[in-house]
Amino acid sequence: MLIALGVVIIALLASREVRTAFFRMNQITTRISQLEGQERDLEAKVNTGELVVPVNALMAPFFLEIKQGTPPDTRLAQIKRFYRESVDYINQTWGQRGLKHYTPPADIDKKLTETYGSPEATDALLDNPFLMFVTASQNLYRNDEIHFELQFIPDVLVLKKGGVIASLIIPGGAHANPGLAINELEQYVSSIARSQLKLPPFLSDNVQVVQVYPSLDEMSAQLAGASPRYVLTAFAAQDIYPRTGGIPLVVTLTQAK
Repeated sequence: MLIALGVVIIALLASREVRTAFFRMNQITTRISQLEGQERDLEAKVNTGELVVPVNALMAPFFLEIKQGTPPDTRLAQIKRFYRESVDYINQTWGQRGLKHYTPPADIDKKLTETYGSPEATDALLDNPFLMFVTASQNLYRNDEIHFELQFIPDVLVLKKGGVIASLIIPGGAHANPGLAINELEQYVSSIARSQLKLPPFLSDNVQVVQVYPSLDEMSAQLAGASPRYVLTAFAAQDIYPRTGGIPLVVTLTQAK
Protein backbone atom coordinates (compact mmCIF):
# COMPACT_ATOMS: atom_id res chain seq x y z
CA MET A 1 0.00 0.00 0.00
CA LEU A 2 2.84 2.40 0.85
CA ILE A 3 4.53 1.66 -2.47
CA ALA A 4 1.27 2.29 -4.36
CA LEU A 5 0.68 5.52 -2.43
CA GLY A 6 4.22 6.66 -3.16
CA VAL A 7 3.81 6.00 -6.87
CA VAL A 8 0.57 8.03 -6.92
CA ILE A 9 2.17 10.95 -5.05
CA ILE A 10 5.20 10.98 -7.38
CA ALA A 11 2.92 10.88 -10.43
CA LEU A 12 0.83 13.76 -9.08
CA LEU A 13 3.91 15.86 -8.41
CA ALA A 14 5.53 15.07 -11.76
CA SER A 15 2.63 15.37 -14.20
CA ARG A 16 0.08 18.13 -14.66
CA GLU A 17 -2.05 15.79 -16.78
CA VAL A 18 -2.20 13.25 -13.94
CA ARG A 19 -3.20 15.98 -11.48
CA THR A 20 -5.92 17.15 -13.83
CA ALA A 21 -7.28 13.63 -14.28
CA PHE A 22 -7.09 12.85 -10.55
CA PHE A 23 -8.75 15.97 -9.16
CA ARG A 24 -11.19 16.67 -11.99
CA MET A 25 -12.31 13.12 -12.72
CA ASN A 26 -16.01 13.85 -12.13
CA GLN A 27 -15.91 16.88 -14.39
CA ILE A 28 -14.12 14.93 -17.12
CA THR A 29 -16.58 12.04 -16.83
CA THR A 30 -19.52 14.44 -17.10
CA ARG A 31 -18.04 16.07 -20.19
CA ILE A 32 -17.45 12.68 -21.80
CA SER A 33 -21.08 11.76 -21.14
CA GLN A 34 -22.21 15.05 -22.71
CA LEU A 35 -20.12 14.46 -25.82
CA GLU A 36 -21.41 10.89 -26.13
CA GLY A 37 -24.96 12.21 -25.85
CA GLN A 38 -24.28 14.80 -28.56
CA GLU A 39 -22.86 12.09 -30.78
CA ARG A 40 -25.98 9.92 -30.30
CA ASP A 41 -28.23 12.90 -31.05
CA LEU A 42 -26.26 13.71 -34.20
CA GLU A 43 -26.41 10.10 -35.40
CA ALA A 44 -30.16 10.03 -34.79
CA LYS A 45 -30.59 13.29 -36.71
CA VAL A 46 -28.58 12.01 -39.67
CA ASN A 47 -30.40 8.68 -39.71
CA THR A 48 -33.98 9.82 -39.08
CA GLY A 49 -34.00 13.63 -39.41
CA GLU A 50 -35.40 15.58 -42.33
CA LEU A 51 -32.59 17.24 -44.26
CA VAL A 52 -33.75 20.70 -45.31
CA VAL A 53 -30.57 22.19 -46.79
CA PRO A 54 -27.39 20.22 -47.62
CA VAL A 55 -23.99 21.70 -46.91
CA ASN A 56 -22.69 24.10 -49.62
CA ALA A 57 -26.18 24.50 -51.12
CA LEU A 58 -27.13 27.96 -52.32
CA MET A 59 -29.45 29.54 -49.73
CA ALA A 60 -30.44 32.69 -51.64
CA PRO A 61 -31.04 32.70 -55.42
CA PHE A 62 -29.25 35.98 -56.04
CA PHE A 63 -25.69 37.27 -56.11
CA LEU A 64 -23.81 40.45 -55.40
CA GLU A 65 -21.72 41.53 -58.39
CA ILE A 66 -18.65 43.47 -57.27
CA LYS A 67 -17.12 45.17 -60.27
CA GLN A 68 -13.37 45.39 -60.64
CA GLY A 69 -11.96 48.55 -59.09
CA THR A 70 -14.99 49.32 -56.91
CA PRO A 71 -13.85 51.75 -54.16
CA PRO A 72 -13.56 50.04 -50.74
CA ASP A 73 -16.25 52.18 -49.09
CA THR A 74 -18.71 51.52 -51.90
CA ARG A 75 -17.92 47.81 -51.89
CA LEU A 76 -18.35 47.54 -48.13
CA ALA A 77 -21.74 49.30 -48.33
CA GLN A 78 -22.80 46.85 -51.07
CA ILE A 79 -21.73 43.86 -48.98
CA LYS A 80 -23.62 45.08 -45.91
CA ARG A 81 -26.76 45.65 -47.96
CA PHE A 82 -26.39 42.21 -49.57
CA TYR A 83 -25.97 40.64 -46.13
CA ARG A 84 -29.19 42.23 -44.83
CA GLU A 85 -31.14 41.24 -47.93
CA SER A 86 -29.82 37.67 -47.68
CA VAL A 87 -30.79 37.36 -44.01
CA ASP A 88 -34.32 38.59 -44.79
CA TYR A 89 -34.69 36.14 -47.65
CA ILE A 90 -33.19 33.19 -45.78
CA ASN A 91 -35.35 33.68 -42.69
CA GLN A 92 -38.52 34.11 -44.72
CA THR A 93 -37.87 31.20 -47.10
CA TRP A 94 -36.17 28.60 -44.95
CA GLY A 95 -38.11 29.50 -41.83
CA GLN A 96 -41.24 28.33 -43.64
CA ARG A 97 -39.50 25.01 -44.32
CA GLY A 98 -38.76 24.15 -40.71
CA LEU A 99 -35.53 25.98 -39.83
CA LYS A 100 -35.19 28.39 -36.90
CA HIS A 101 -34.65 32.02 -37.82
CA TYR A 102 -31.17 33.49 -37.86
CA THR A 103 -30.48 36.53 -35.68
CA PRO A 104 -27.45 38.58 -36.79
CA PRO A 105 -24.90 39.42 -34.07
CA ALA A 106 -25.28 42.85 -32.51
CA ASP A 107 -21.84 43.84 -33.84
CA ILE A 108 -22.36 42.50 -37.36
CA ASP A 109 -21.51 45.86 -39.01
CA LYS A 110 -18.19 45.90 -37.19
CA LYS A 111 -17.44 42.28 -38.16
CA LEU A 112 -18.27 42.89 -41.81
CA THR A 113 -16.08 46.00 -41.80
CA GLU A 114 -13.16 44.11 -40.24
CA THR A 115 -13.52 41.20 -42.67
CA TYR A 116 -14.22 42.96 -45.98
CA GLY A 117 -12.75 46.38 -45.32
CA SER A 118 -9.27 45.17 -44.41
CA PRO A 119 -6.31 45.99 -46.68
CA GLU A 120 -5.96 42.28 -47.54
CA ALA A 121 -9.56 42.04 -48.73
CA THR A 122 -9.29 45.33 -50.58
CA ASP A 123 -6.17 44.22 -52.46
CA ALA A 124 -7.70 40.85 -53.37
CA LEU A 125 -10.97 42.32 -54.60
CA LEU A 126 -9.32 44.92 -56.85
CA ASP A 127 -7.77 42.34 -59.18
CA ASN A 128 -10.98 40.89 -60.68
CA PRO A 129 -14.73 41.34 -60.65
CA PHE A 130 -16.26 39.06 -58.04
CA LEU A 131 -19.55 37.44 -57.17
CA MET A 132 -20.65 37.11 -53.56
CA PHE A 133 -23.17 34.42 -52.69
CA VAL A 134 -24.64 32.69 -49.65
CA THR A 135 -24.36 28.95 -48.97
CA ALA A 136 -25.18 26.59 -46.12
CA SER A 137 -22.12 26.10 -43.91
CA GLN A 138 -23.38 22.69 -42.71
CA ASN A 139 -26.19 20.21 -43.26
CA LEU A 140 -29.35 21.79 -41.85
CA TYR A 141 -32.14 19.55 -40.55
CA ARG A 142 -35.67 20.49 -39.53
CA ASN A 143 -35.68 22.58 -36.33
CA ASP A 144 -31.98 23.45 -36.72
CA GLU A 145 -30.91 27.05 -36.36
CA ILE A 146 -29.95 28.60 -39.68
CA HIS A 147 -26.22 28.73 -40.39
CA PHE A 148 -24.76 30.21 -43.55
CA GLU A 149 -21.59 31.78 -44.90
CA LEU A 150 -20.73 34.43 -47.46
CA GLN A 151 -18.46 33.26 -50.26
CA PHE A 152 -16.66 34.88 -53.18
CA ILE A 153 -15.75 33.64 -56.63
CA PRO A 154 -13.90 35.61 -59.34
CA ASP A 155 -16.43 36.49 -62.04
CA VAL A 156 -14.09 35.75 -64.93
CA LEU A 157 -14.59 33.89 -68.19
CA VAL A 158 -14.71 30.15 -67.53
CA LEU A 159 -15.50 28.84 -71.02
CA LYS A 160 -15.75 30.54 -74.40
CA LYS A 161 -18.83 30.03 -76.53
CA GLY A 162 -18.35 26.98 -78.74
CA GLY A 163 -15.58 25.53 -76.59
CA VAL A 164 -15.57 21.75 -76.23
CA ILE A 165 -16.23 20.72 -72.62
CA ALA A 166 -16.51 16.94 -72.85
CA SER A 167 -17.24 14.09 -75.24
CA LEU A 168 -18.30 10.46 -74.96
CA ILE A 169 -17.95 7.50 -77.28
CA ILE A 170 -21.30 5.68 -77.43
CA PRO A 171 -22.19 2.45 -79.24
CA GLY A 172 -24.66 2.44 -82.09
CA GLY A 173 -27.46 -0.05 -82.62
CA ALA A 174 -31.21 -0.34 -82.79
CA HIS A 175 -31.57 -0.11 -79.02
CA ALA A 176 -29.28 2.88 -78.48
CA ASN A 177 -30.93 5.57 -76.37
CA PRO A 178 -29.69 9.14 -77.07
CA GLY A 179 -31.55 10.51 -74.03
CA LEU A 180 -29.65 8.27 -71.63
CA ALA A 181 -26.38 9.09 -73.39
CA ILE A 182 -27.04 12.83 -73.05
CA ASN A 183 -27.78 12.38 -69.32
CA GLU A 184 -24.45 10.62 -68.92
CA LEU A 185 -22.71 13.44 -70.79
CA GLU A 186 -24.35 16.04 -68.50
CA GLN A 187 -22.98 14.22 -65.45
CA TYR A 188 -19.54 14.14 -67.04
CA VAL A 189 -19.69 17.90 -67.72
CA SER A 190 -20.75 18.50 -64.11
CA SER A 191 -17.75 16.51 -62.87
CA ILE A 192 -15.38 18.50 -65.10
CA ALA A 193 -16.91 21.79 -63.90
CA ARG A 194 -16.20 20.81 -60.29
CA SER A 195 -12.76 19.26 -60.64
CA GLN A 196 -11.17 21.30 -63.45
CA LEU A 197 -13.09 24.57 -63.64
CA LYS A 198 -13.33 24.79 -59.82
CA LEU A 199 -16.94 25.92 -59.85
CA PRO A 200 -19.00 25.54 -56.65
CA PRO A 201 -21.61 22.73 -56.59
CA PHE A 202 -24.65 24.93 -57.20
CA LEU A 203 -23.06 26.07 -60.48
CA SER A 204 -21.35 22.86 -61.58
CA ASP A 205 -24.51 20.80 -60.94
CA ASN A 206 -26.71 23.17 -62.97
CA VAL A 207 -25.98 21.70 -66.40
CA GLN A 208 -28.60 22.48 -69.03
CA VAL A 209 -28.77 21.24 -72.62
CA VAL A 210 -30.26 24.12 -74.62
CA GLN A 211 -29.87 22.59 -78.08
CA VAL A 212 -29.04 19.24 -79.70
CA TYR A 213 -27.81 18.54 -83.25
CA PRO A 214 -29.43 16.65 -84.82
CA SER A 215 -32.80 16.35 -83.03
CA LEU A 216 -33.38 13.42 -80.65
CA ASP A 217 -35.45 11.59 -83.27
CA GLU A 218 -32.72 12.09 -85.86
CA MET A 219 -30.13 10.96 -83.32
CA SER A 220 -32.05 7.73 -82.74
CA ALA A 221 -32.19 7.07 -86.47
CA GLN A 222 -28.49 7.88 -86.87
CA LEU A 223 -27.50 5.59 -83.98
CA ALA A 224 -29.40 2.75 -85.62
CA GLY A 225 -27.20 3.07 -88.71
CA ALA A 226 -24.30 0.97 -89.84
CA SER A 227 -21.56 2.61 -87.76
CA PRO A 228 -20.71 0.78 -84.50
CA ARG A 229 -19.54 3.91 -82.63
CA TYR A 230 -20.55 7.55 -82.37
CA VAL A 231 -19.23 10.61 -80.54
CA LEU A 232 -21.50 12.73 -78.33
CA THR A 233 -19.90 16.13 -77.72
CA ALA A 234 -20.85 18.97 -75.34
CA PHE A 235 -20.02 22.56 -76.34
CA ALA A 236 -20.47 25.74 -74.34
CA ALA A 237 -23.70 27.33 -75.63
CA GLN A 238 -22.43 30.84 -74.73
CA ASP A 239 -19.56 32.57 -72.99
CA ILE A 240 -19.80 31.12 -69.48
CA TYR A 241 -19.04 33.13 -66.35
CA PRO A 242 -20.00 32.30 -62.76
CA ARG A 243 -22.77 34.92 -63.11
CA THR A 244 -24.25 32.75 -65.89
CA GLY A 245 -25.59 30.58 -63.07
CA GLY A 246 -24.82 27.22 -64.63
CA ILE A 247 -23.44 25.39 -67.67
CA PRO A 248 -25.63 25.77 -70.80
CA LEU A 249 -24.70 23.21 -73.47
CA VAL A 250 -25.08 22.46 -77.14
CA VAL A 251 -24.79 18.70 -77.77
CA THR A 252 -23.91 17.14 -81.11
CA LEU A 253 -23.75 13.58 -82.35
CA THR A 254 -21.19 12.58 -84.99
CA GLN A 255 -19.87 9.32 -86.35
CA ALA A 256 -16.66 8.16 -84.71
CA LYS A 257 -13.62 8.01 -86.98
